[in-house]
Amino acid sequence: MKRVAITHKNPDFDAISSAYAAVLYHGLDGIITSTSYETSVKEYITTEDVNLPIVNMKEKDLDAIDKLYLLVITDCKLAKRLEPLNRLVEKADKVIIYDHHPSHGQDLEADEVTVEEIGSTTTILTHLMKERGMRLNSADASTLMLCIYEDTGMLTFTSTTVKDMEAATWLLSQGADLSVVSDYVKREMSKDHIFMLNELLTSMSLIRIGSISVGVSTASSDKYVGEVSQLAHKIIDMESLDALFILVRTGDRVVLVARSRADEVNAATVAYNFGGGGHTTAASAVIKDQTLHECTSKLNLILHEIVKPVKLASDIMNFPIKSLKVSATFNEAIELFMKHNLNMMPVVDNGKAVGLVSRRDILQGLKHKLNDEPINSIMQVEFGFVEPDAPYYAIEELMLGSNQKMIIVQQDEKIKGVITRTDLLRLMHEEISKMPRYKDGRLVKNEIKRFKNISAAMSSVMPERVLKVLSDIGEMADRDGNACYLVGGVVRDILLRKNNEDIDIVVEGSAPSFARKFAKKFGARVAIHAKFKTAVVIFPDDFRIDFATSRTEYYNFPASAPTVEDASIRNDLFRRDFSINAMAVKLNKKDFGTLLDFFGGQRDLSDKKIRVLHSLSFVDDPSRALRAIRFAVRFDFVIGPHTDRLFRHAVSLNLFDRVIGPRMFLEIKYILSEKNYDQALNMMKKYDMLRFFSKKLQLDDRKEQYFESLEMVIDWFSFQFEEGFDVYVSRFIILFWNLERSDIKGLMERFQLDEGKTIELLDNFKDTKDVVAGIIRKSITKPSQFTHYMQRLSIPCAIAASVVLGEDYEKLVKDYFTTYRFVKPDIDGNDLINEKIEPKKVYSKILEKLKNEKIDGICEGTEQQLARAKVLSKELVKNG
Repeated sequence: MKRVAITHKNPDFDAISSAYAAVLYHGLDGIITSTSYETSVKEYITTEDVNLPIVNMKEKDLDAIDKLYLLVITDCKLAKRLEPLNRLVEKADKVIIYDHHPSHGQDLEADEVTVEEIGSTTTILTHLMKERGMRLNSADASTLMLCIYEDTGMLTFTSTTVKDMEAATWLLSQGADLSVVSDYVKREMSKDHIFMLNELLTSMSLIRIGSISVGVSTASSDKYVGEVSQLAHKIIDMESLDALFILVRTGDRVVLVARSRADEVNAATVAYNFGGGGHTTAASAVIKDQTLHECTSKLNLILHEIVKPVKLASDIMNFPIKSLKVSATFNEAIELFMKHNLNMMPVVDNGKAVGLVSRRDILQGLKHKLNDEPINSIMQVEFGFVEPDAPYYAIEELMLGSNQKMIIVQQDEKIKGVITRTDLLRLMHEEISKMPRYKDGRLVKNEIKRFKNISAAMSSVMPERVLKVLSDIGEMADRDGNACYLVGGVVRDILLRKNNEDIDIVVEGSAPSFARKFAKKFGARVAIHAKFKTAVVIFPDDFRIDFATSRTEYYNFPASAPTVEDASIRNDLFRRDFSINAMAVKLNKKDFGTLLDFFGGQRDLSDKKIRVLHSLSFVDDPSRALRAIRFAVRFDFVIGPHTDRLFRHAVSLNLFDRVIGPRMFLEIKYILSEKNYDQALNMMKKYDMLRFFSKKLQLDDRKEQYFESLEMVIDWFSFQFEEGFDVYVSRFIILFWNLERSDIKGLMERFQLDEGKTIELLDNFKDTKDVVAGIIRKSITKPSQFTHYMQRLSIPCAIAASVVLGEDYEKLVKDYFTTYRFVKPDIDGNDLINEKIEPKKVYSKILEKLKNEKIDGICEGTEQQLARAKVLSKELVKNG
């Protein structure tokens, strides 16, 4: 054997299967092993008729090998994990490595190394065979499939990737037998396993490191018990752990099995400290010359060293903050409290926090006529504060121990942020929900994590280019010390598994400054809107990203333009229209993909419900009601009961009369652009909202028939032609068709659009109505006359006209769109010149008449039209 594959000691399914895949792909002589296999692997090899070319050699046999032409190493890059097979490396002319474990664990030299962060090493080689166009028999495909299923937990582990699934699909097409696979993946526990499971559960100790729950279990057995990894998966599920480390003594060695579901706990790093390896979510090690007690002590030290507290004050605090100057009066204080709906604020002097004051105390002071007195007379001056790197439990102890409602986060005597009781309560709820014994069935069933990582969902729906840009934004934010978030509808659509490349970024810092720097680095243009603290970055291919400074807003009166101020991301999200649009995804590298859902957006997506964030939402901005209807019909959601009541109250107050015209036009345009716009119009009718556009606007049976016909014409036209057009224009004309011209003019005045857009809309109505009236009045049936009228209209206007004309004109309409509008004479001006037809000033009239006669089927072909042109020229000259 001169061309062989090897893998790590005590090989599991991925090790043996990937080695066999290497044999198939590279045409090797076989696989060399030198230790025992996992129990299930041994059973599979001996029971199933797979005939794997495996030779198990002792150390003396390995020493007898003097030369290898090719050595392929799979599922391993560490010399220690190969022992004693690692001695073959120096005997090989060429060494190739395939692995799916983190690259930092490599100490073997090789000519070629392929490492991918995926579910199994077998997946890598399966893709190579697929790309080469190789064919596998059923037994080989089943062997490889078994490995992928086993190493990815039947494609359910968090380490599973799209490539693993694609590999499994291809193997299935090659004849993989899933019944064979299920026999070895879904295995029942033996009596020995049950005894060991009980011992592991009994001995388990819980380590709390920050917000991470880590379980450490130990067991001893005089005889070998295989498949300990099975037990690890069961325990981590049973106890709802973030990570689990099992140490099992069997004979003179200790086996470590590591499993992790938390980004903060790297299983491979822990195993590496014991001479083992693996990947971030699953790893193992075989430890010799150490007792179980020694291994346990070492493991605890490693865990406390490697796993850091997750939540610090800087992670929890609110910033930018609202504060009061030490010289502020009671009147000034209450105005700020009411404007921002706060209960407590810090009092600052030159950037340093010198006290705390509550709204309740200010109201009491006003009750005692202290309106113009400074607040420093009643502010709380005894208060604790923390540094930005303080762990959450220190904040918890300070807040609860001193009964302090707000904690100041301060550094170098400058206030950096504040933490409220609500912030701490929210964090404590997250911590409790992670506890291993948190077994309330109702809570578990209904629990939706408000802060979770959705990077996998992002990868599944967003193009790689967009993901790369978001990653670049996060990295730049880290360098600048900013926090950056993906916000708005794109986050909603990620959770709905819909693609949306309308990218909105919020920066907790200066968005214009950040956008300018980002555009410069990546060769894009930038447009700055300093007044609104926003910017747009435009790439050379016109891909756009909107940047905005994190801000809050308040309204001085209903439907007024909002006043905007810098604020925290939570406050920025709170100003948005609905809970489903008030979520964000953090882009900074450490937390990339972390979803922020402060207001129950995920729950409302699950319940298919549109819900406002506060009771004055429609008072602040009545146009949100139109958006509520639009989103309801787009996603087939319902408007929540409380939101429905607020909606109806806003209608009863006639608040929509206060919405600025351009916003009303945009909202009706957006609604008419929706696929299910007819449902939206019926909802507007139900809520009595049509009158806010025009008191004469009707949505009766006739108009609904028009809309039904309109969609049939639009569908037919879109199927026949590739011409794009704005469907909302056709729908807009039909919606307002019953209005007189004076009413349309009043509607345009209501919309307050620019002169060009106003003229365009007025002309659309006037021309469409004139064409319909002319055709009906003259009872036109001649194709050329029908074309004469219709060609005055744009495509959307012509489609609207065809709907009103009805079935009597259906054939003419179809012929117009498919044929008549494209007809041209078979001759042109040059032909007329060659025939010396005079005078030239009548050429356009001649050609127009020839076109009409061709449409009517009277005069076709070059010769016939030239002869006809001579006659027409004389008639035109004669008639002047």
